[in-house]
Amino acid sequence: MTREVIEKLHLKKAHKYIDATVGTAGHTLSIVEAGAEVLGIEADPEMLAIAKKRVGKSKNCKLVNGNFIDIDIIAKENGFTQVSGILFDLGVSNLHLKDLSRGFSFENPEAELDMRLNKEAQGVKASDLLNLLRRDQLIELFTQTLDLSAARWLSSRVISEREEKKIETVGDLLEICKGLKTGKKKLHEATLPLLALRIAVNSELDNFKKALPKAYDLLEEGGKLIVLTFHSKEEEIINEFFGKKGETLTPSDEEIGRNQRARSAKMRVIEKRVNK
Repeated sequence: MTREVIEKLHLKKAHKYIDATVGTAGHTLSIVEAGAEVLGIEADPEMLAIAKKRVGKSKNCKLVNGNFIDIDIIAKENGFTQVSGILFDLGVSNLHLKDLSRGFSFENPEAELDMRLNKEAQGVKASDLLNLLRRDQLIELFTQTLDLSAARWLSSRVISEREEKKIETVGDLLEICKGLKTGKKKLHEATLPLLALRIAVNSELDNFKKALPKAYDLLEEGGKLIVLTFHSKEEEIINEFFGKKGETLTPSDEEIGRNQRARSAKMRVIEKRVNK
């Protein structure tokens, strides 16, 4: 939804914006091309390297390796404390899902079940969680994406499997998920367990919950906060902080046709208004 994002940001030349989830710099490039200044934050060093190549040596763009949970600190360090807009494009990129070596998808059963966005900064892999968590902790992890009954069933399967051998690969998880009833007939049975693991490994929901009020504080009066969500738990966090404020948009049929991942996307636009 790049076009919609850029339209809703109402970009102004020489004004400052923060892209809290740079990825491969798709949104960042559009902001720079509009003549605005942008601070880009990206947790994954591999994605950041791609973004830097695409952006080049633009004086209007600063790209930083970091997590948006520290958006307030990173913004202060780079002189972006009063900005006209902030963007969060949550989840992972299509490049992550197409990467057959890091365990983000089930396309390569032999891949290590890792899922860390930054291997240098994060010590715990997805396989570590499956091998070490207690049953009640596994249930809590899987209820982020599954109903309680399915989470209990899957947690029991995990414990039974790891008693036989260590869980290490995507294929190990695929075997555990066989027979899982998710209630989502169009989804592969491992899709929601993989999503729950990715969320847990990267502390996605907790980080977003803590980052949201920090981001709002960085906005100037009339500044725009835009969040692209792909999961109901992300929407719950926004609603908890903002209630029903703001505008919600969904992708067009044309965009969904180009990118199936967009079918679950929602865009929330909130304008900062200071009570007088």
